[in-house]
Amino acid sequence: MHMKFKRLYSQTIFRQLVTFTLLIGIVPLIIISITQFTRMKNMAEREMVNSHQQVISQYIKNIEEKLSEYYYKTDLISGSTVVQETLLSTVDNSYSKGARISEEVTKYLMLEKSSEISNCMIYSMVKENPVYGKRVSTISNAEREGWYGLTRALDDGWYTYYSRGMGEELMTIVKKIINYNYTDLRTQQLGIVKLDIRLNELFEPAKYRDKSSFFVLLYDDSDSLLYCSEGLEEDIFVRFLEERKTDENMAEEPVMMNPYIFYQGNLEEYGIHFLFFFENSELNRVSGEVMEWMFPIIFVLVILIVVMASFYTKNFSRRIQFLLGKIRSVESGDLRLQGSIDGNDEIAMLDKEFDRMLCELNRLIERNYIQQLENKETQLRNLQLQINPHFLYNTLETISSMAAVNQSFVICDLCEKLGEIFRYSLGKDYGEFVTVEQELHHTQNYIFIQLIRFSDRFDVVYHLDKTLSQKRIPRFILQPIVENAILHGLVHMAERGTLEISTREEESCLVIGIEDNGEGMNLQKLESLREYMDNPQVSEENKGSVGVRNVNQRIKMSCGEQYGIQISSAPFQGSCFELWLPLL
Repeated sequence: MHMKFKRLYSQTIFRQLVTFTLLIGIVPLIIISITQFTRMKNMAEREMVNSHQQVISQYIKNIEEKLSEYYYKTDLISGSTVVQETLLSTVDNSYSKGARISEEVTKYLMLEKSSEISNCMIYSMVKENPVYGKRVSTISNAEREGWYGLTRALDDGWYTYYSRGMGEELMTIVKKIINYNYTDLRTQQLGIVKLDIRLNELFEPAKYRDKSSFFVLLYDDSDSLLYCSEGLEEDIFVRFLEERKTDENMAEEPVMMNPYIFYQGNLEEYGIHFLFFFENSELNRVSGEVMEWMFPIIFVLVILIVVMASFYTKNFSRRIQFLLGKIRSVESGDLRLQGSIDGNDEIAMLDKEFDRMLCELNRLIERNYIQQLENKETQLRNLQLQINPHFLYNTLETISSMAAVNQSFVICDLCEKLGEIFRYSLGKDYGEFVTVEQELHHTQNYIFIQLIRFSDRFDVVYHLDKTLSQKRIPRFILQPIVENAILHGLVHMAERGTLEISTREEESCLVIGIEDNGEGMNLQKLESLREYMDNPQVSEENKGSVGVRNVNQRIKMSCGEQYGIQISSAPFQGSCFELWLPLL
């Protein structure tokens, strides 16, 4: 057996698919057309039965949802604080209290819009505070009704009562109104909620072209008939009870009872059972239709299988060969995209993933090349700046001491800030990530020096969220942005400018804003800067913004591609740089 499959897989995909199609399609189809005619008929009958059962399932589900809703609304009314407080109230008169309770009941049930609800009454058991209204009365009126004596057997909860032959068939839901006193942990029954529902409105099947698609018969656990659809004779229920005595398994399958086929259903939670009757003529019609169209369709299918199998197998084989050719081109070192395979099937998805992998490979190769160039440039700069830090610190301390002797305290401050900047830039006492507070302190040192350098040409405003001061961010990302805002936005202004630095939390991200009211940028220059920030190629005209680009790339590399810098600007209205970072 293994050798047979091995020989089959040694053939081309085209031959394998043709062989498979002939074996799976034509041969079984011919056998079925000759020997399995009755099975087609049974299948059609099963489809009809399944359709009936789906209709029944949806019907029972709708009934259950409606009953659950009515039980829930009854519970809401019984637990309503307005109803309970009004029943216990001794302030208003009996009729004003009745109007208030009636309005509350109407609001919960929307009685004017529901044709299924016959009536809803609240019967008060608070004898010292009688209440009368459209939807409320005293318990003495309920004692004369048939359901009242049965509800006395319940401690709490629901009670359902059915009444027939009283003018209209009703289903009555009863719920006690219990007041819970949490002070002394006692309960008091204040009354009873009674909701009457019309059975003919609740259980009547939907009609199509003024005719019901099926009939419903409803009975309870004691085999008492509760409801029968219009157009269905009630004596069929007697026939059902007699046949059930002789056949204990009637509930498992649909049962023929001329001129109907009927199914059984239950709502155990509510203690009711259903009989669903469908006319038997539909089954005879389905059987005749199967005989009329089965044989011509089988012949047409044989022709279609041959034609479509030939077309599909050729197309399938061609697509596989195209994908295989792309793979071989990559093996030879050609990483260019060579077109794509149309469609949304697995082969097309595989081709798209292959192209995506190829683009990612090209991007990684290009990115690695750019990073190598940048690393070499950084190493060259570091070699140029290799000065002993202690020499710088000692020199700055000497300058600061001489300035102090000559009472040039500004120079002392400059030396102090510059020393802190050197220490922060060299990173000896810091890691790759620092707190927002540390990064802002370094930025403030830089701004102090620039304010002295440019003779206070601008003001600085801080709007900082103190709860974010200990969040960790990549080191040395704010000073290049601030430098860009000062040198390109503020120092060339004729008037005094403003630099604003803010921190906030937005969309579960840390957002640091650096905004100036300087010269700004036009749309063309703004788009060019945005493209330059994400473009691995460094163009000469954007050399002045290399610090912004480096910060953006560092954020994406250390935090993720979803983070980075967002820029907005307008001519003579300033620029705003927002650094979006994770909350670390």
